[in-house]
Amino acid sequence: MKILLVVGITIVAAVGIMWWLGTRLPIKHRAGVAVDLRQTPEAVFDAISDVVATPQWRKDVKSVELLPADNGQPRYREAGSNGVIDYRIELAERPRRLVTRIDDPSLPFGGSWTFTIAPKGEGSHVEIVEDGEIRSIPFRFLSHYLFGYHGTLETYANALATKSGEQAAIQRL
Repeated sequence: MKILLVVGITIVAAVGIMWWLGTRLPIKHRAGVAVDLRQTPEAVFDAISDVVATPQWRKDVKSVELLPADNGQPRYREAGSNGVIDYRIELAERPRRLVTRIDDPSLPFGGSWTFTIAPKGEGSHVEIVEDGEIRSIPFRFLSHYLFGYHGTLETYANALATKSGEQAAIQRL
């Protein structure tokens, strides 16, 4: 009985500390990665903007469904390892910039990804910046202390390089 009481108190204390630390973390964060590719900026832009084709080269995406546009902004639903998430394309300036945003305020997280593509030699320098927000206190704690903010960005950059038959040398921004 004494052992169960100690275990119970330890669990409650751990959850309390996690909750307290989570409330001290900022809701918003910024993370980014960069990768140099041999592909032209046009080829890179075409790959990232063709969202329907992403399940062919991103292992973490099972399917993509186009949704009706809203205020002229294309929308889509992505099903994958992070669940089902609706997105909108806020800005598409071929071949240099694409901005996508999570389009579901009911999720415990949200934000945007900005892809900036610049010529570099005969290839491209690609930067992906996440301006995210984590509204859920436990998820904020776990993201900051356990998962980190760069994991999904690095997975995406690796998949983009692999799609082109390249090995990614990812730099954190």
